[in-house]
Amino acid sequence: MNDKERRETADAQYDLGVTYSTTLNGDRQMNLEKAIACFQAALEIYTLDLFPGAWARTQHDLGVAYRNLLRGDRETNLKKSLAALQASLEVYTRETFPVEWARTQYSLGMTYMGMTIVSLPSGSRLVLLRKTLACFQAALEIYTLTTFPAEWARVQNSLGNLYCLLPSDDRYATLLKAIVCYENALSVYTFESSPDEWARIQHNLGNVYSFLPAGDRQTNLQKSIKYYQAALRVNTYESHPDHWADTMHCLGNAYRNLTGGDNENNLQSAAVCYTAALRVYTREQTPTDWAMVQCSLGVTYNLMQTGEEQARLERAVACFRSALQVYTYETHPYEWAKTQNMLGLTYLDMPGGNQEANLHYAVECFEATLRVYSHENFPIGWAAVQNNLGNTLSNLTSGDWQANLEKAVACYEAALQVYNRKAFPLDWARTQSNLGNVYCSLTSGDRRANIHKAIACYRAALLVYTGEDSKVEWARTQNSLGNAYSSLPDEDRQECLERAIACYEEALQIFLTLQMDSQARGVQENLARARRNLETLA
Repeated sequence: MNDKERRETADAQYDLGVTYSTTLNGDRQMNLEKAIACFQAALEIYTLDLFPGAWARTQHDLGVAYRNLLRGDRETNLKKSLAALQASLEVYTRETFPVEWARTQYSLGMTYMGMTIVSLPSGSRLVLLRKTLACFQAALEIYTLTTFPAEWARVQNSLGNLYCLLPSDDRYATLLKAIVCYENALSVYTFESSPDEWARIQHNLGNVYSFLPAGDRQTNLQKSIKYYQAALRVNTYESHPDHWADTMHCLGNAYRNLTGGDNENNLQSAAVCYTAALRVYTREQTPTDWAMVQCSLGVTYNLMQTGEEQARLERAVACFRSALQVYTYETHPYEWAKTQNMLGLTYLDMPGGNQEANLHYAVECFEATLRVYSHENFPIGWAAVQNNLGNTLSNLTSGDWQANLEKAVACYEAALQVYNRKAFPLDWARTQSNLGNVYCSLTSGDRRANIHKAIACYRAALLVYTGEDSKVEWARTQNSLGNAYSSLPDEDRQECLERAIACYEEALQIFLTLQMDSQARGVQENLARARRNLETLA
């Protein structure tokens, strides 16, 4: 075979590789494997010395094919992609081949970004994201809106995606950069000229506005909804069912989190979106997405206020239990624990059915959650579940009631290992109040010591609750503190009753002012009883 024939053979292999890598027909991954084989065959003839241009071009396309190859070891494929693209830059320099250099910089950035999702040592992800940023910014030195609008828009879109992933001290500022990049891309991608790209960026903008950590939360969510609805002009159930379902799920999340205006109507809209997404997501075909939407739907049913509450919460239970068919402790431990916690909270809220059975179910759920949530790994979540478990145990009346109360004490004290007055004042105060209630109910052990512990807990809670900022909580705690003083055995009875009366009077004043008639009547009964008991001592 002479040089001409060898070149023609290499050209044919390269052209065939391009065909395999770009065709929309057949098995995409199998086509990529064939494309790689063709490019590698071409490189046996294309050498850096004899055919530098063809060699660099083939190295670039080989790198892109490896980046898109999902079969086999993903990390190995990405490393091969990186090596091929870096090799092409031996020829493609900014000075001699600026356009090819920019294209390779962009491809290199996409490979670096792809490497962030594989298993990497700690700290490597940030390094790769910064390399991605450098590559995209380098590409934009050549690609401008006026000279290369399509390429410029593609890099702007990818740069927006990168800013969404890039950690920083100022998350809000970084996400604002993402918004600018997406809006830049939309100056090229229009609904008429590039509907698929336009819809993808509309969806991305919806995501960014959904998660913006600053600014007016409700305004951001309304913008998010607008962008998701725009994406649905292209991503319809008939034409793009997967994209449609993803957007419907995200739209449901935005509606669920939107608290301004008619909150109940927003929750109804969220439920409609989630139910629509389940037309596409099934347990058999897309189990993880199906479970995720089931969880979102369950949370929405839990948050609703209208309709028959028992039936609504039973639907929530059904959704969470459906999700747990996919989320298992072994395969999805965090999602499993989170769903168990939501299921437990739903059982606690149920107004009907067998209340004791619901409480037992809730205990099982919270204890399951604590298999994953630990003080070391998820301290805040662990403390919240400990508090929830304490609430549940303290309400159980079947079995050994005192033993349940002692377990509740342990749960609240565990929560207080995380909740402190400075960092979590309201959580700390609520847990102190709950702990005080349990100590008041404990009849086992030293009754007098338990009541004194309850008093200390209530007084601690009142360091946070005030009659100005936390009126209802402050009044309830004052009433509880009055009950504790009233029930103290073997003490100066007159002094205890006088303190109880003072607490009741403080609580009563707030409940009357707030027109909380039921609570006011309860305090009035406590106050009258304390006054009668005080009179008998005179």
